[in-house]
Amino acid sequence: MPKVYRFDTYTLEVAEHRLRRGDQEVSLPPKAFETLVYLVERHGHLVKKNELLDAVWAGIAVTEGVLTLRIKEIRQALGDDAKNPRFIKTIPTVGYKFSAEVLAEVEQAQRETPTSLVPLDRPQRPSKKSLLRLLAAISVVGVIAATYSFLPKRSSPPEIQSIAVLPFKPLVRSDTDEALEMGMAASLITRLNGLKQVIVRQLNAVRNYTDLEQDAVVAGREQDVDAVLDGSIQRSGDRIRVTVRLVRVADEKQLWAGQFDEKFTDVLAIQDSISEEVADALALRLTGEEQALLTKHDTQNSEAYQSYIWGRYFLDQGTEEGLTTANGYFQDAIKKDPMYALAHAGLADCYILQGSFGVLPMAESYRQARTAAEKALEIDDRIGQAHVSMANILADHYWDWELAQMHFKRASELIPNDESAHSAYSQYLARTGRFEEAIREATRALEIAPTSRQANHSMAFAYYFARRHQDALEQSQRTLLLDPNFPVAHALRGLTYVRLGMNEEAVAAIQKAEQLINTPDFMALAGYVHAMTGNRKEARFILEELRKLSKERHVASFGLAMIHTGLEEKQLALDLLAKAFKERAWELGQLDIDPMFDSIRGDPQFADLAGRVRPRR
Repeated sequence: MPKVYRFDTYTLEVAEHRLRRGDQEVSLPPKAFETLVYLVERHGHLVKKNELLDAVWAGIAVTEGVLTLRIKEIRQALGDDAKNPRFIKTIPTVGYKFSAEVLAEVEQAQRETPTSLVPLDRPQRPSKKSLLRLLAAISVVGVIAATYSFLPKRSSPPEIQSIAVLPFKPLVRSDTDEALEMGMAASLITRLNGLKQVIVRQLNAVRNYTDLEQDAVVAGREQDVDAVLDGSIQRSGDRIRVTVRLVRVADEKQLWAGQFDEKFTDVLAIQDSISEEVADALALRLTGEEQALLTKHDTQNSEAYQSYIWGRYFLDQGTEEGLTTANGYFQDAIKKDPMYALAHAGLADCYILQGSFGVLPMAESYRQARTAAEKALEIDDRIGQAHVSMANILADHYWDWELAQMHFKRASELIPNDESAHSAYSQYLARTGRFEEAIREATRALEIAPTSRQANHSMAFAYYFARRHQDALEQSQRTLLLDPNFPVAHALRGLTYVRLGMNEEAVAAIQKAEQLINTPDFMALAGYVHAMTGNRKEARFILEELRKLSKERHVASFGLAMIHTGLEEKQLALDLLAKAFKERAWELGQLDIDPMFDSIRGDPQFADLAGRVRPRR
């Protein structure tokens, strides 16, 4: 039978999962409630820390820091003082004891006792009066049932199937620490992303919700999610204060709230607490594997973690300077903790982009990227994003299409609701000519995150290579409605306008892309568009600028080949493509399907080159 415990002025109702002070209900997070029940049931006895952890967090690897936070929440709810405890006494280094006197009661269900018994072997005929009463009662019940069937049914609260974790905000604008605020959100997204029962919006979909006045429910409606996790964060010296709440979007009801005031070194324990409290509030039934992922620590070193979140912060800026700075932070995180798998994975992504931006030659950047990704997977082969990074490296530079697909498939198993993984796989499939599959993967990415610019761009990318140019144009325009300053969407729109013969629009789009991100690759795209739209003088000017720039930094031969193709200088284009093959330019992986090279596709030299790179179909 369910038990009720009474101590001091408090009542602990186990079955109702409720704590009351007199007639007033006291809020207590689920895991804190379970911890209190366990201690109360063993009142007067020492409960060791390991025993508590095994009982309350069965099958989940959590640190003692999580338990410490739960005990602190209980003390706050009970108005207890750790130095002069009335209820919970700390036994240093060993455990805790609930020292107050406790009264236990067993709730008895009320039972009706029959007023008379009729022997089974002497049945009595009911009186006429009794029959009339029975018929009347049946009639009343029938009327009530019939009436109820026509009444509108009260809908139950909607099930939470999707959630957006918004960037954390400072309590006051002057205390902004963007890396910590964005990093806290990113870490929670990564943890919750391992839950197969709920879709979590990725960071690129929510990163713009940083305004201090941002209404969380409005953000949730814009992101088309069932719930929003919204929080504030403040750091002062070695202390950190985090306030967080989970709100259901449909009725704006607060499902859970918590506040944490700890040393910065306990920030990982705070993330543990938030993750598991959110899972409890969503009433998710987690597998042992999912429970372990919620509180999984990739590092125990708070300084390494801080370097990592700064690395991610600068990596996400998508600029050359940002990439160089990010690389330094990832290296620093690895120096502080060589077994920090996420830092190695971040470094791999950084090297990939440094090659694409021309900061490093492709051969060097991808060699370094592969080494970093391999190290990440050697430490922990369950990091889905590391598999995505490895897949991109293998496809882009090593043209090992089969092994790349194996890593994409593994990522899908580990992070099935990760929009970015589906988007990356969609682009891989489009580049390998598997257009229907590419569109299906892009569709899945959009189902997970309809407002993600990357998911929308992946669909446009698939349409473009499938030569569904009108669809590609419309999809690019939808992408730019989400982010008007997304350069690759402007670039793809420019190339699509070229295919549709809309020259003025093509030039305007590619110039906008170049204004947003002025790298050699985007300069080359602009040169190609100018050549294709009849402005040969501007195309040659860009060619000359790129040749001058190549004396100072790496300029990919593939970009120069694009411009010569647009200028109808076939042999120069073919020679540069052969050089790009030696450079292992990532764009060669789509050479045999890229509309850009239709004019020279029939040349034997081109066919031979494409055949040496072409993935098996």
